[in-house]
Formats: sequence, structure tokens, C-alpha cells
Amino acid sequence: MSRLKLITKYFVRNALDEMFVGSKMKPGFIIALMIIIVCMLSLPFTLMISESYETFHSMGQEGMLIAIILSLGTAVSFFFGVYTIMNVFYFADDIEVILPLPFKSSEIIFGKFIAVLINMYIYTGMLILPLAAYGVVSKAYFLYYLYGMIVLVITPILPMILAALICMVLMRFTSLSKHKDAFKMFTGCASLILIIAFNYLNSNSGSSMTSEQILEKFSQGNNTMEMLTGVFITNKFSAYGLLYNNNLSGLINIVIALIISIIFFIAYYYIGGKLYLKGVIGLSESFSKRENILETGEAKKLITINSPLKALIKKDIKTIFRTPQFFINCVAMIFYMPIVMGMGFLSNGNLEKYTELLKVNTEWYGIVIVITFIGGASCIMAGGAGATALSREGKDFIVAKYIPVDYKTQLYSKILSSLCINEIGTLVVSLGLILIKASPILFALGIVSAFGSILLITLFGIYIDFRAPKLAWENEKAMFKKNYMPLFVMLIIFILGAILVVATLIIKNFIMIFGICLSIVAIGCYILFRLLFKLAYKVYTQD
Repeated sequence: MSRLKLITKYFVRNALDEMFVGSKMKPGFIIALMIIIVCMLSLPFTLMISESYETFHSMGQEGMLIAIILSLGTAVSFFFGVYTIMNVFYFADDIEVILPLPFKSSEIIFGKFIAVLINMYIYTGMLILPLAAYGVVSKAYFLYYLYGMIVLVITPILPMILAALICMVLMRFTSLSKHKDAFKMFTGCASLILIIAFNYLNSNSGSSMTSEQILEKFSQGNNTMEMLTGVFITNKFSAYGLLYNNNLSGLINIVIALIISIIFFIAYYYIGGKLYLKGVIGLSESFSKRENILETGEAKKLITINSPLKALIKKDIKTIFRTPQFFINCVAMIFYMPIVMGMGFLSNGNLEKYTELLKVNTEWYGIVIVITFIGGASCIMAGGAGATALSREGKDFIVAKYIPVDYKTQLYSKILSSLCINEIGTLVVSLGLILIKASPILFALGIVSAFGSILLITLFGIYIDFRAPKLAWENEKAMFKKNYMPLFVMLIIFILGAILVVATLIIKNFIMIFGICLSIVAIGCYILFRLLFKLAYKVYTQD
């Protein structure tokens, strides 16, 4: 037991140090920032619960709201868990140090699981406000909030256990450990795809049912909860425990959920202990492919003379696409936010409604232009390529100071390579405009608005990165872990979006709204360009 306590304490302290130690921000400020961002993310669900409760309660289906909240928590825990577990269990720097020590493999996976679980509780924190909102609108008693705290602790455990066992089986019986980079890229992208698929299925759940089936479900009381709580069994008992919090059955369901979680964790401890050691051995080996560049003709490409600007742009783009962490954060994340938001707005027949509105009334054009402007910025609100333009160089940045290339050329290469990646968001926005069958003029104005907002956010990200580059990182994951700039960008986008929506409702002229958006871009880009030239000179020419 002392060994188990020791190694768990080590992994937990490591996890907390990664969050707070080494950052220029104070821990209290980081925690406050996390709370703000979690509240912002959970706000739409909180409003949905508040607005929908009376409707669902009148049909005897209020339990479905709890089921939706818990399904969201388990989905996020599972899909982010797969990627986090692979990094912490198999690709962490401490593996080679821990394995020779006198710890059982089951003790190692116990400690690592607790450390990962702490990270997951940050994500499941977004369930607090929706659950509290349900308690307020349903006029629940004290026991509901007590059960709610227990449910928040239980919710991520089962999906994390399932994610861990899947990863262990894959690493034990396949050669994925020899293809680390490819597997990291695959799991990261697969997690995003699965989250999007879950959102799609969740938003369309019940849409395939006939009206007779829906009425039959409604007539049975809270039985529709089972449509959303069937994947993870603890969700079912947790949901019923919260729903029937004022009688004995609620307590029984909460206790059952706790017992199931404990049983699954014990099973994970023993099964995982058997699988982990054989899966982690040989991680230092990697797959390689020998190639004769003289025979394939690759040597000629390597010695071809290029312009410095073109060469630097190609180097940056290749680095992004070849490094899993850069690819996931700079490229894959561009698609995540617009697709998730798009599904919320365009599913369940809403697409046809918006198309008809745009056909009969041009007053909505202003709203669409604002949405494209904010939508373009939202594509790269997680940072995009610009937010790490200089930091991606790491310790190799010293080379950039001494190569015979002008600082302006190097700055242009960072801007253009970042735009080549970030402007993929414009294509995503254009697809949305095609789906709503926007008129040619609306399509053109929307594309220009999206392009401009992405340009502005890209320059802002580059400016922030040049002011405080993070060059002393040991691995790419560490660089992104302590990068809090996206939180500020997200806050700015939400505030700017609210101001533009209010302006649209007051002005009601889409040409003027388009002009306002362009003015914001023009003024912002002019200021940022001036600041960047001065900053780039200091960065590239001064020691």
C-alpha cells in the first residue's frame, strides 16, 4: 500500500506541476481563467436546461435533460481520454525511469489513471452549471446537490476505464508503439471525429422515430432517458438517482452507480496490470524506412535552389503536417468548432428553415455576415498556426538569428505559412454558405468577411507569440499545455460577436455591417503589421 500511495502521489504531483509550474501566470489566475472558460462552454447547455425544463416536465420527460448532461460528460471524458491516456501511459518521458523501479505494473497504471482523472475533472466541470440549473428550475432539495457532487466524481470514471483498456489492448497486441507519431496523429484526429459524430447522433436522436413511437415513449414517463444512458451503465443509475432525489430509490441508484464504478475500477486494476507491461516494453524502438535518395531522385530536390521566402514557408508547413501535436492543434482543430456549432444550428430541419428565411427576407443577410465573420475566427480560436508561429521553432530558433535571411523575409514566411493553414477555415465557412444556399452576393460578402477575420486573428496570434515565445520546451505537448493565449482569443471573439450582433439588430443594413467588419479587419491588421515589424526586428537581430 505504501508503494501504491508513493507512486500515485508522484503522478498526481507531476500532473499538477504540468498545469501550474513553469507558467508566467500565477496559479490563482490560471484557475480563475479555467473557471471562466468552463462557464462559457457550459453556458449554452445551462440556458437549454433552463428554457426546456417546463416543456419536458409537462410531458413527464424532464429526466431526459439530466441524461443529455451526463451523456455529454461521458462522451467528452471518453474521447479526450483516449488521446490523454496514450500520451500519459505510453508516450510520457517518465516511462523509462519508472519501469526499472520496484513497482508493479498495476500500481503504475493506478497512479497514472488518477493523474489522468484529475485532468478529466476539468472537462467534466462544464456539467456543474447545467446540473445546478436543473436543480434550480426543478426546485430540488439539498439531496439533489449532494448527489450531484457524487455524480460529477463518478461520471468520467467508467469512460476513462474503457478508454484505458482499449489503448492497452491496442498497444499489447499490435505494433502501434513503433509508429508513435502516426498513432498520435490518428488518435487525436479520431477523437475529434468521434466527438463530432456523437454530437450529430445526439442532435438527431429520435429524429428517425415515427410520431407514433415518439408518442408511445412520451406516454411512458421518463423512459426516453434510456435512449441516451444506454452506452455507459453508470449514467443510467446516476440519472435516475438525480431524478428521484427526494425518495429512497434515488439513494439506491446513486449507491448502485458507485458500486459499479468501484467494480469496474478493480477489474481495470487487475486486467490492466496484466496488459500494460508487455505493451509498454519496446517503446524506445521505432519504425524506420531506408531509402536511397540517389536512386529515387530525391537528392536533386534537396539541392534545388529556392527563394528564401518559399523555402521557409515550405519548411513551416512541412513541420506542421509531420508533427502530430502541431497537426492536431493547428490543422484538425480548425474543423472542430465550426462543425460542432454548425450541427447545433443546422440539424433537425433547421437548415431548410434558414434557407427559406434568406429567400424571403434580406434583413437576415447582416446576421449571416456576422456569423461568417465570427465563424471564420472561431475556426482558429484554439490558436491555429499563427499562435505558435515562433514557438514551434523551439531551441532551433537560434539558427534563424544567424542564417543570411532578412528579418522581414522571415516574418513574411511566418505570416504566409500560418495563413496557408488557417485560411482552411474560409473553405469551411464557404461550405456552410453553400449548405444554406446563400445568394451570390451574400456568398461573396461572407467569404470576404471570414477571410478577413482569420487574417486578423492570425496576425494577433503571431504578435502575441513574438512578444512571449515559448522556445524552451522539451516536447510539443508541453508547449501547448502552458499556452493560455487561446483563452484570451476566445473571450475576444465572443465579446466582438455580441457587439456585432447588437449592431446588426440596430442598423439592419447588411452592406453597412459588412463595412464595419472590413473596417475592424483593416484597422486591426494595420496596427498589428506596424507592431510586428518592430517586434520582428528585435526578435531576429538582437541577442
